[in-house]
Amino acid sequence: MKQLLYILFAIVTLGGFYACSESTDAEEEFPNWQANNEAYMKDTLAYANKQIAQAKSQWGDAWEEHCDWRVYRSYCNPEGSKSTWEDSIAVRIMERGTGSGCPMYTDSVRVTYFGRILPSTSYPEGYVFDHTGLSNKLSEVMDTRYEAPSLFKTSNVIEGWTTALMQMHIGDYWRVFIPANMAYGTAGTSGIPSYSTLIFDMRLKAYYRAGTITGTWY
Repeated sequence: MKQLLYILFAIVTLGGFYACSESTDAEEEFPNWQANNEAYMKDTLAYANKQIAQAKSQWGDAWEEHCDWRVYRSYCNPEGSKSTWEDSIAVRIMERGTGSGCPMYTDSVRVTYFGRILPSTSYPEGYVFDHTGLSNKLSEVMDTRYEAPSLFKTSNVIEGWTTALMQMHIGDYWRVFIPANMAYGTAGTSGIPSYSTLIFDMRLKAYYRAGTITGTWY
């Protein structure tokens, strides 16, 4: 009986040891994750705002033609409310489209995209958690010759995406920086830790008003 108790104690002890080891490994994978992500998002917004301010100072009302950065507050924010770094996205325009209109909240959209989080221990260039098409290389995913855009409702994606989409024109290729509060927040999701800033390269290929038959993309 005493020998059996020793065996049980050893099993419990080893189990606890492995549990602690796994916990330690998980923590080391994302060191100072919340603080790093918050600092990154704040710095990105500050840089974007600086570029916008400089362009406005130099070009006045024509500043948008000469600046590739934008900052958009969440579409959820009431008009006139104070904006913070947690409810604003930063956008770097990679290519400008030629479309004249923008998707509405009730529309459907076709988007080519490549999503990643900040660098971590195992992923020094940032973990790629989702993308369109078969390749997981940014240059190939966003290559217009091989694009395989996905179909979404503007209203059925994360807050940061909806905010960006409602400002985009067909053909726009943006790099969008989304704070955790406008993505998966404190809960996270599969492959995305809590408090993660998300970085999406995304190109709007088409949008469809509510009730339109979207058909197949070729």
